[in-house]
Amino acid sequence: MSPIPPPEQIRETTRAILARGEFAEPSRLHEMVIEFLQALKQWLDRLGGWSVAHPDLARAVFIAAVVVLLACLAHLTYLALADVLPFGRRRKQPTPIPGARWDILEGSAADWREALDLARAMLRQGNLRRAVWIAHRVLLGLLDEQGAIKFAGWKTNSHYLAECAREHPWRVTFAELTELYEGAVYADRAAAPDAAESLLVRLDGFCREAGAAA
Repeated sequence: MSPIPPPEQIRETTRAILARGEFAEPSRLHEMVIEFLQALKQWLDRLGGWSVAHPDLARAVFIAAVVVLLACLAHLTYLALADVLPFGRRRKQPTPIPGARWDILEGSAADWREALDLARAMLRQGNLRRAVWIAHRVLLGLLDEQGAIKFAGWKTNSHYLAECAREHPWRVTFAELTELYEGAVYADRAAAPDAAESLLVRLDGFCREAGAAA
C-alpha cells in the first residue's frame, strides 16, 4: 500500500489539473461570438419564415438588394480604376495662388526686384544683417524657380548648397552669399558693406537674366 501524499502535494496537483484548458471558463470574447452567432441564426430563421409567408415580396426585396450591391461594387471599381480608365474622371487642377512664390520673402517684398531695392536701402541704412537676409532669400527664390534647388522652410544652407549643382553658373555667388549670410545673420559678425554691395550687383544681373529667360 503506497503512502498517502502530503496535503500540500495534493493541493499543488489539484491546482495543476484545474489550470488545464479543458477546465478553464470560456472567455468573454468567446461568449460574445457565441451570442452573436446565435442571434444571427435566429434572425435568419425569422427571415426564412417571413420569406416563406410572403414569397413575392421576398423576391422583390432580394432583387432590390442585389441591384444595390452591384451598384456599390461598380462605384468602388470606378473609384479604384478611374485614373487608368479612358473614361475616368479628370482631376481638378489646383488653382495657382497669386504671389505664392514670393512667400520665400516672408512678406518683406512683392517680387525679387522690389526685394533687391529693399536690400540696398537696408545696406545704405547700415542694417547689413537685414540686407544680407533679403539678398539670400532672393537668390534662393531665383534658384528655386530654375529648379536648381527646392525651397523648404526646414532646410539648412548646407542642404541648399548640396542641392545646387557645382556646374551651375550662379554656384560661386551662392556659396559666397551663404558664407556672408552665416556670419551676418547667425554669428552676428560684422562684414564689409562692399562685399554685400558686390553680391547685390550680381544678384541684380541674375534677376535680369531670369526675367529675360521667363
